Amino acid sequence: MLDYKALTSLHAVLKFQSFDKAAEYLHLTQSAVSQNIKRLEQECGRPLLIRARPVVATPLGEQLLAHFNKVTMLEEGLQEAIQGQQAKQPINIAVNNDVLATWFPEVVSQFSAFDKTKLHIKAADQAKTRALLQTGEVVACVSQIGTPVSGGDSIFLGNMYYELVATPSFIDTHLKGNLTAEAVLTSPSLIYDEHDELWARYQNECLNVATDMSHSHWYPSAHGFVELVMGGTVCALIPSIQIKQKIKSKKLISLLPNKRLALPLYWHWYKLNSPVLDRLTKVILTVTRDAL
Repeated sequence: MLDYKALTSLHAVLKFQSFDKAAEYLHLTQSAVSQNIKRLEQECGRPLLIRARPVVATPLGEQLLAHFNKVTMLEEGLQEAIQGQQAKQPINIAVNNDVLATWFPEVVSQFSAFDKTKLHIKAADQAKTRALLQTGEVVACVSQIGTPVSGGDSIFLGNMYYELVATPSFIDTHLKGNLTAEAVLTSPSLIYDEHDELWARYQNECLNVATDMSHSHWYPSAHGFVELVMGGTVCALIPSIQIKQKIKSKKLISLLPNKRLALPLYWHWYKLNSPVLDRLTKVILTVTRDAL
């Protein structure tokens, strides 16, 4: 029988990336949290954590974390079925930054209107959120990958479209009115960071050219993208739904309107017979039916 008191400590340390913060969250001493995890490691006969900054789970630690999250959701669902009480434990989910900046606030708003369960959202690239589900850090996620994880399910939400935009002043200054792909690609652009695959995909799939990031600034903020573009400093790929009104008012111009990148989005979750996950899934499907 697993020591669930110790598993709770393991979960908290990995969640907060700190023994001190985990102890504060669990209302324990730092020493008690450390001893709980050491006891669990002795029982398992292997390390569960790599004690570094940040704290990282070993492969066995990831398995135990996934198990703990699943058992917690199952027990919460059972308690709701028996006593009619909604879940007290938060739901850990992973969502990419562009979704957080566009339609996910409406999900949180609608879900919170009738459900007291708290959502603990972890931001990650849409290509990496599914990996967080596989390692057990979260119980659900939004991903660009459609294949369900083992023990999970997924559903297609729709395509999120991206278009390359800039201000009229940027067009005058950097493009001299020349709205060709060649001119645009040599003008100052903006990407999230060195792992931003959307800019590479846009160049490859929409423009049929090799990836070139040599003209790009890096700025890891979805909201900051819009501000920098609005300042006339750069052009950038931005979700169409995020800038619809700015394009309509001509504050932003779609540089290559017939070249939009479609990013498929899928909702993934573990099949745990969890009423709260079912309710969240229903809200997400309702919101994306309009947003996507």
